Amino acid sequence: MDPIRNPFAPGAGTPPPELAGRDELRETIRIAIERVRRGLPAKSILMVGLRGVGKTVLLDRMRDDAEGTGIQTLRIEAPENRSLPAILAPQLRQSLLRLSRNEKAKDLAQRALRALAGFAKSMKFKYQDIEVGFDFDPEPGLADNGDLEHDLQDLLAAAGAGAQKAETALAIFADELQ
Repeated sequence: MDPIRNPFAPGAGTPPPELAGRDELRETIRIAIERVRRGLPAKSILMVGLRGVGKTVLLDRMRDDAEGTGIQTLRIEAPENRSLPAILAPQLRQSLLRLSRNEKAKDLAQRALRALAGFAKSMKFKYQDIEVGFDFDPEPGLADNGDLEHDLQDLLAAAGAGAQKAETALAIFADELQ
């Protein structure tokens, strides 16, 4: 193959001319997200592969697909030197603020924002010299006991309840999850 015309050009998130051979995986993701939107169980998907094979491009395309159907999405990048709460909280806050503008979901989205405030306060995280703060006061006893496993479950359940009330789902797309 002529190296100049070769469409394979691996790079950090560089979209190829065609996303070939990924329709089955994209459909699996679409089905899983639609099941979640309807309140049905679905499995998470974990993509693994060598550097440069297109995981980031595929992740972004699947996120675009989900957003195109009205799904609330979060895209986070998980570098090794940052904690999950520090990565998740700002993106989740943005999604919950969007949900809080939906009249059906307003109360539950605001409850999820209070859960996020409690979660952030109990985890006491900072990024470099910036302390993350939230506009809502925590709801005592909701995602605030300092146990990441349980608090994260409470937080995501509260966020999911808001999304469900808005007749959507909340999908988290995490890149570089080593």
